[in-house]
Amino acid sequence: MPRKSAINRGTAKFQKLYLRILNTVKAQFPNAPDEVIAEHAAQAVYKYATALGLYEGEWRGFKAFMASKNLLKSYRNEMGPLRSAVIHLVRLRMTGADDEQLRNAIESLSFDLEIKKLLKEYFGVQ
Repeated sequence: MPRKSAINRGTAKFQKLYLRILNTVKAQFPNAPDEVIAEHAAQAVYKYATALGLYEGEWRGFKAFMASKNLLKSYRNEMGPLRSAVIHLVRLRMTGADDEQLRNAIESLSFDLEIKKLLKEYFGVQ
């Protein structure tokens, strides 16, 4: 069994992020109470973790969608850039992008037409 599990590494990353945000806020607002600064830092880490979970969930959903269409093995070599594209589209959707903006973002990607068609179908863009 490995000495450091994935959970421990993730916990350390979030603690490091929390401390970085805490120190940044303390430097910007030196007169603010410590409880308020700690609360804001904790909320920021929570929002970051929630976003990471959403991105990972959408990526896994898209991979399952590709597998259901029997295209997962065909595009195995493009999974890295495809994951980045899916996360980019999710971020666009989170910021309130409409269907036209999502369609334009998908069309600007440099993937095969079949992948673009899958992305449009997955994100509900005609």
